[in-house]
Formats: sequence, C-alpha cells, structure tokens
Amino acid sequence: MRKKTTKNTRTGVFYAPIDRRRFFKSMALASAGFTLPGYLAEALTTSPIVTQGPYYPLASNIPLDKDNDLVQLNDNLTIASGIVSYINGRILDSNGDPVRGALVELWHADREGDYLYSSSAARNPACDQNFAGFGQFLTGSTGEYRFRTIKAGLYMGRTRHFHWGVTLPGRTTRSTTQTFWNETAYELNGNAWSTQNANDMVYSGITNAAQRASVALDYTAVPGTTTSEAQTTWDFVSEFTPVEPTYPNGGSLVVAGTTVAGPTGGNPRYKISVPTYAGYSYEIYGNPTMANLAWGALPFSLNQTGTIDHNI
Repeated sequence: MRKKTTKNTRTGVFYAPIDRRRFFKSMALASAGFTLPGYLAEALTTSPIVTQGPYYPLASNIPLDKDNDLVQLNDNLTIASGIVSYINGRILDSNGDPVRGALVELWHADREGDYLYSSSAARNPACDQNFAGFGQFLTGSTGEYRFRTIKAGLYMGRTRHFHWGVTLPGRTTRSTTQTFWNETAYELNGNAWSTQNANDMVYSGITNAAQRASVALDYTAVPGTTTSEAQTTWDFVSEFTPVEPTYPNGGSLVVAGTTVAGPTGGNPRYKISVPTYAGYSYEIYGNPTMANLAWGALPFSLNQTGTIDHNI
C-alpha cells in the first residue's frame, strides 16, 4: 500500500476473487518498510543503476493480473510462448541487510521482441496476448523475491535483457537496472544476433567491471523438466538504506479477508475493509504459500458482485 498525502479518511471496501490459479492463505493491504539487521558483513557490489528505458508500461497497459507470474495471464489456460524462466534472489540495502517491503517490478519483451507497452492502446496488439509482460512482488522478511517468466526476445539494437525496478521503503522513486544473459544471443532461426552483450549500449555503458559482471547472469536447466525451462538467481544491492515512512495511524496494515458471496452463479470472494485516505493509492497483496516470500499482487473489485477490474 503506497501513499502520498492526506487530510481526509473514509472506509474503503475491496473484493478479491477466491478462484485464483494460485491459492492465497490470507489477504492483505500491505505498506512497505521494515529491515532485518546484520544479514551480511562482507563488502557487496552495488547493483548498477541504468536507464529505465522507453517501455515501462503506462497505467492503461499494466495488466489486471500483475503478480509475479508473467507466463500465465489472468486465468488463461494457454501460457506465453517461449522458454519458461525462473529468477529469484534478494533485495539488500547498502549494508547488505535484506529489505522487507521492497517493491520489485519486472518487465521485458516477449519471445518475438515485442513489449506490452503502447502509447495509444490498452496494450501493444503485437505482443503475445498470453504474456503478462509486467509483474510485481513485495518482499517479505528475508528480502526474497521470485518471478516466473519467459526468456526475453530480441529486438533491433539490443541484446537479450530484463528490466527491473526496485522501490525501497521510504523512497518515492524506483531504482532501475537491467540484467542480461551470460551467453551468445541467437535469433529464433539460429543465427547469431547482431547485438551481443559486448556491444549493447546499456551493458557496455556500465563502466564498473564488477557491477557489469553482476548483471550478466548464468541460467541453468531446471531439474526434472523436459521443456528447456531455465533458472537463475540474482541479488539486487541498493545504494540506499530503507527509511520507515510516516503514514496516518502508523500506516502498516495487515487485514484478513472475510468470505462473502460473489456474483450470482459465481465463486465467493474475500471482502477487505480498511480506512482509506484522500490522495493515497491502494494495492491488494495476497500472502501466497511461499513461506517468507511475502506478497503477490491481486486484482480486485470495489463492489461485491461487480467485475474484477482493478489492480490499484
């Protein structure tokens, strides 16, 4: 739950669907802002900060289903085309401590090199309609995050890459970086791509060798799979130390949902009632069955029987 300024308050009521493809033990509106001290003592390489790029989605582009699974959009049975890829790691502050309540955002091109971003439509019609293209995750006490997505496609002038945004508690702007594949990039036809890491404008523009190496990731095969699924780990090390924000009434809020009837003939829903404040934006996060991995973003409705049509 991210907030700005306020003077007035009222009660806000949110309804989230129960029939999600991933079961959530509890529902919550969560505000960012906690750390655990003393996690690492050794010196760490701060993650490089690079351009956000032109394709961060507009408000009208962001999918209703903006959780940490970019492979399956909403409750569609058909998944995105491409090599399924898993990436997980931790968000660490400048002292090497894990950050709780860090908002992690991931967006990138689909298998064919198209982003969901569009300047004039809800989403780019050329982008794989089964690919979310954008996801969010709110870290728990261990600072860990996890995403399931696909191997990013190639487009003119760039090598294969993921875009990342990380917003630490107490900060009003995101820090942006990009990660790359530590391999030769090939087109879908098997030919070597014209732009590799060495001549990619963003990767080669990272002048610090240790920082550059930290974002060139090795992917390995996922054991037990027969579909070339890949996985990697990566820690984002911020140059900042989180600061607990000041919110009305403390700001931190975790609320269990109450089961209520949904639309006629439909599944029941969770009802969540919270005090809301003018000038603030609200997002709903569910605590999935992933132990300390905290919160996945959930779509919701503002009334009990209406269409699930909000994500903020």
